[in-house]
Amino acid sequence: MAQVKPKQSKQGKQTPAAKKNVQEKSSAQQKKNKQNAASQKKKCGCCKWTLGSIFIIALIAGALYYDTEVNGKGVFEKSATGKVLKNAGVLPQVQRGWYVTMGAGARGYKWAEQHIPPYAQPAIKTSIDVWKLGRNACCNAYTNGLNYWRTKWPAVAKFIDQYVPNFSHKLEAFAAGAKDLAVNSYDKSATLIKEKVLVGRFSPENINQALNQTRNAALEYYNQFHKKVDAYAKLK
Repeated sequence: MAQVKPKQSKQGKQTPAAKKNVQEKSSAQQKKNKQNAASQKKKCGCCKWTLGSIFIIALIAGALYYDTEVNGKGVFEKSATGKVLKNAGVLPQVQRGWYVTMGAGARGYKWAEQHIPPYAQPAIKTSIDVWKLGRNACCNAYTNGLNYWRTKWPAVAKFIDQYVPNFSHKLEAFAAGAKDLAVNSYDKSATLIKEKVLVGRFSPENINQALNQTRNAALEYYNQFHKKVDAYAKLK
């Protein structure tokens, strides 16, 4: 008696259990992707909110500082904002909060000034190196393109002259004329600026003197700023 073999399922046909397993994995992956997207969106929102808050606080601090220095002659109580707060009876509380905020900001600035430069200097150096690489790449691309054009120009000129005789020579003459015009315009502009503009108040000597005065003023302001930062950093 011949043995009866069981029927096999067709190749590639999935069982209901396998289909269910695939669907569960797919739904789990989609759920995970949605959670990751929501988490990333929440982080971006927090970053934007933090940056916006810092920007608004900086604007308010700048306005109060300007009001204190201009209207109050350096005394916050005599400023326009200080007078309004004094009439409202909340000036002491606002001053206390202001000093606490400025003290924390000053200590944060001194910490950043001490710890950030070691990380900022390599980043600046890397940016400069990348800029130099990009500049050199552009110069090399321009040189290679110019050499390629000079190599291929005779063949292009021959092809053009087949249809329009001597047109290539006219193009060469036009290019040479445009180059001479650009060089002459640059030379005339440089001479005009040197003889007509960089004289009197805009002479190199006066410009150097103005730059020195600006540098000294910036240094003086930086010293005064550091004194105020040190004073506020000592507040508790």
